[in-house]
Amino acid sequence: MIMALLMGEFTGEEVLTQCLTLGPYLLGLGLGSAVGDRIRDELRLARLFLIEWLSVLILPLIPLLQLLVIFLFLNLAPTLYNFDSPESVRLLLSMTAVLSFITGLLGGAQLPLIIKSGRNLRPEIILAVNYLGPLFAGLTIAFLSSRALDFGVQIYFIGLVQLLGLFFLLFKLPERKLAMISLAVPLAILFAAGSLYPILENYTVKSAYMSTRLNGLDPRPLFRVLDRYGILQRLRTSYQTIDLFMEPGEPQFGVPGNATLYLNRKPQFDLYSVDVYHETMIDGAFNLLGKTPERILILGAGDGLLLNELRRYPEVKEIIMVELDEKVLEWAAQNTIISKLNEGSLTNVPENAKVLVQDGVSYLRNNTEKFDLILVDFPFPNGQELAKLYSLEFYELVKKSLTKDGLTVIDLPLYLDESKELSRESRTILKTMDAAGFKNRLLMGPNASFVALKTGGKKLEFDYGNLREDLTLSAAFNLVAPFSAREFTKKDKVNTMFWPRGL
Repeated sequence: MIMALLMGEFTGEEVLTQCLTLGPYLLGLGLGSAVGDRIRDELRLARLFLIEWLSVLILPLIPLLQLLVIFLFLNLAPTLYNFDSPESVRLLLSMTAVLSFITGLLGGAQLPLIIKSGRNLRPEIILAVNYLGPLFAGLTIAFLSSRALDFGVQIYFIGLVQLLGLFFLLFKLPERKLAMISLAVPLAILFAAGSLYPILENYTVKSAYMSTRLNGLDPRPLFRVLDRYGILQRLRTSYQTIDLFMEPGEPQFGVPGNATLYLNRKPQFDLYSVDVYHETMIDGAFNLLGKTPERILILGAGDGLLLNELRRYPEVKEIIMVELDEKVLEWAAQNTIISKLNEGSLTNVPENAKVLVQDGVSYLRNNTEKFDLILVDFPFPNGQELAKLYSLEFYELVKKSLTKDGLTVIDLPLYLDESKELSRESRTILKTMDAAGFKNRLLMGPNASFVALKTGGKKLEFDYGNLREDLTLSAAFNLVAPFSAREFTKKDKVNTMFWPRGL
């Protein structure tokens, strides 16, 4: 489960990582059991101790090895292999499958030896305990994950549980003193792995964001750059991973510093694009509506920046902001950089606004009110769990909550493929919107991309003579439509919650 979580975080392929960890693990269990069954009775306790000792030695190292492979891939792979390309993802997931198989092999080899050692117990009792063990482990990992604990802490916990089992085996062995001494090795490995994990994680994540490469055989210059350049702040919650990467400026050349916010490793904005992103979304929406909306619903946007931008318009009667992740709200209110950008909008919420901690889909499903404008600022759909936020059912719920002439503006990833056309994923989302009844669409923003949606009415077009006078130049340049509103074909599919299309 830890291997699946770790690799899913880096690749975004949550379903594939689950399949390619659990499947090989179960295969390893079966083959390991066949191997363990062939061990002679007089050797079973010694072999059981050895296999458990190897498990305690190897298992804590596997997440560390996964990170190391990702780090080496980022810095050594040929430039034609993009980290997020399908070929790269397949290679990394294949490595995970091999490690999962080894894990299963070590676990499976123990079961026949335990059964033979417990001859005074009924086999069904031993099997019941054997199946209850993974249930306990699964619930434990789920609990640890829900507390958003780092993988390094989880490694400590799992390793100590393994060590506890190894300790109990000591009382069955004739050579207890030697066996006791041998516990020092896996114990040292465990604490070394747990201590090294956050360091290697920091190097790997920074390396991904900085696009570093290893030149020559000496790695010291690379690590000096990773140590000295930039500061990475990482927040892992039950729902997502947020990275704030702060880069130092070069005052001698008049170059200011920068900070970039990443959500699940996807860039959201930096200090130079924060205005173009949020002004495009709000001022573009107001311009398309031709008026100031009375009631606005914000879905997502836990950084508080959209809420702050709407302070320009005190004539808005009501703003409802729905954010799933309470920890993100707390972090955005306390973080020095983000709280400065949102000007304390989350600690001093505007009088006409209300912030709700709730799942956006559930809110829309139970909502009976109508809004003039709905702003959707969700993470990009780089996984099956997030794909539901770009589904037919979700867009139908959005449409249900709009007034007759209401408008929706959605932060939409408009990716181009090798032929410079919209990617299959982007076309799938557009076709899904069309199927939900949003026939009137405007794709806007070559720098920060959005799609504006209406169910009907006059064709959506900007009124450039009615833009806000103090609108930043970058946002004004972004209020253009670089793509056709209909960029899909009959071959493109509709994404639904019941039939996800792999966004």
